[in-house]
Amino acid sequence: MELKDKLDIFLITYNRCEELQDTLNELLSENSPIKDYSIKIIDNNSTDDTYNIVQLFQQKYSNLSYEKNKYNIGGNANIMKAFYEAEKEYVWVLADNDHYSWDSWHEIEKAINNNVDAIMVSTFLWPEVDIIGFYNQGTFLPGVIYKTSNIDDTVMGNMAYNISNMFPHVALFAKLMNEKKNISVVTTGIVEIGDNISKRTRSYTYTRGYTEEAMHPLLKDMTWYAGYANSLYLIKDKKVRNYIATHHRMNGPCISSISAIISNSKKELYMLMSMFSVLAPMSRICFLLKVVYAYLFSNIFFVVLLYRRVSGKGEYETRYQIRILKRIKITFSWHKVKREKNNRLIK
Repeated sequence: MELKDKLDIFLITYNRCEELQDTLNELLSENSPIKDYSIKIIDNNSTDDTYNIVQLFQQKYSNLSYEKNKYNIGGNANIMKAFYEAEKEYVWVLADNDHYSWDSWHEIEKAINNNVDAIMVSTFLWPEVDIIGFYNQGTFLPGVIYKTSNIDDTVMGNMAYNISNMFPHVALFAKLMNEKKNISVVTTGIVEIGDNISKRTRSYTYTRGYTEEAMHPLLKDMTWYAGYANSLYLIKDKKVRNYIATHHRMNGPCISSISAIISNSKKELYMLMSMFSVLAPMSRICFLLKVVYAYLFSNIFFVVLLYRRVSGKGEYETRYQIRILKRIKITFSWHKVKREKNNRLIK
């Protein structure tokens, strides 16, 4: 059986016809290994030129199919729908705003032939370094190709529940972690994260198309950090869950993030308590102190830790930035650090 007969590819989209056109050009380009694979676009009831653009591509590519939802069910519900419709041995759900490099595609072919449970195809966080990078990588939807036999009633139920937490697909990734499944990681990332803000409308991904005053307040105010924290409950091992939460930047030098929640969200208490609840006991004390500081002083003075990946396995560059009255920024020089491998919690 050929690989294209084993892999279901879905592309979810909504009102981003320019980004969709760019993405299709990459996926169907001459050097793309999946240009002949069946690709199904699930359109979340777009009102822009999406349908016409897809029709133009379909005239040239017979492997491209299209389905338009009757309603805009939300980006996260559309993610779940793609997994629900998967029928082949493996499923890969893509977004309409990312970019691709195909150098490691042969590793995907090898992994699927070896019957692995999942293949991590985006490595911007170096998941081989430690469990934090590994889990974070799993939150990126197009970053993982999944074996569909791991999808069951409970996974779909958890996906449905976790729609409100921004990461429905983490229900499947967490199951693989909980059950110590075989997850392969490509050497060089294939998918590069694109901008989640629409070029044309400049609107945010998770609530596009909804009437703001009629939206549920937790949907309207949900932050990445709170959704991430709530999704961590899908990890059954409390030690692993606490470790990820405590060492992730959610509880690191995150005064700026806490301050942003307090400043911009009418439901800041819910968001902060979501983050607080998944931390280890001692980290909760530290977090509460940061919240108090954020309420009292963060608009005047706070310190942010910045970091970026550099060449070399497990190496990052970090620097501190002092922000005074939000406008004045004093940044110190980059300092190279090496994150030690820490996978003991999942072995």
